Amino acid sequence: MQNNHIPVMLEEVLAYIPSDKKINVIDATFGGGSYSKSILNKFNVNKLIAIDRDPISKVLAEDLIKNFNNFSLINGCFSRIDSLIFETENQNIKYDAIIFDLGLSSNQLDNGERGFSFMKDGPLDMGMGNNDKKASDIINNYSEEKLSDIIFKYGEERLSRRIAKKIVFSRKLKLIESTAELANIIKKTFSFAQINKSKINPATKTFQALRVYVNDELNEITIALNKSIELLKPNGKLIIVSFQSLEDRIVKDFLNHNSGKRRRSSRHYPELAEDGSITLNLITKKPIRPSVREINENPRSRSAKLRVGEKIN
Repeated sequence: MQNNHIPVMLEEVLAYIPSDKKINVIDATFGGGSYSKSILNKFNVNKLIAIDRDPISKVLAEDLIKNFNNFSLINGCFSRIDSLIFETENQNIKYDAIIFDLGLSSNQLDNGERGFSFMKDGPLDMGMGNNDKKASDIINNYSEEKLSDIIFKYGEERLSRRIAKKIVFSRKLKLIESTAELANIIKKTFSFAQINKSKINPATKTFQALRVYVNDELNEITIALNKSIELLKPNGKLIIVSFQSLEDRIVKDFLNHNSGKRRRSSRHYPELAEDGSITLNLITKKPIRPSVREINENPRSRSAKLRVGEKIN
């Protein structure tokens, strides 16, 4: 299959990979494989292990597996990063860099059959792997109140109640089966003035909410980040690219808490005590953003934020 993925902030990410020694790396979100391929080609790599929950990653990794004997791919959720790595290596290896790119790949977005995008008509799926539920299950079966809560919590959509009400009304007439149907229903809840004023498609936040909920993305991120610290060598880098505010808030709070900057507590980290141990140095005081040139060449990069922490000795 054709690999349409364009990596986001590739050069900025590579700038934090150690270049003065032989390294072990985990690419925790393989996606289209661009980070892994660049690292294998440009650095002195002892071992690079990639993880991805999407079965399509096996196809996209075939060339790397064939051409690099120091590369391997694991199909699974990165919330199991510790057990997946141990099962593969069967030994306690530490890593010089762990990379998370939390966005969808273009291969997922551009495939209408996956149901991720309101720009491509297809079935309401949105699953990244072996999911227990599909977006269609939620849209056609959940109560109006539950739908509203999901759209508000995971999409930060102010019109969540109005959208949920419209969805429930529409599904009584006919089950909502495609992304185009759902996007059209959502659009009808917005006034002409609201649509004209907004910089994004009316369906953007609702589709985000459904995808995040279906794949339990926020819990996945929280668990994976906490486990990653133990897998890093001293001075090892934790490199994270996020694309929406809920993800970035988790990443920011995680790095702040673990670097001793604990003035603001997050609802996602109630278990972290204020006097917990400091395990990371905060390398990026503020997030790094894509260049104007990159945004022009790849508009999907416009919301990306790169944050980096370094394991303390």
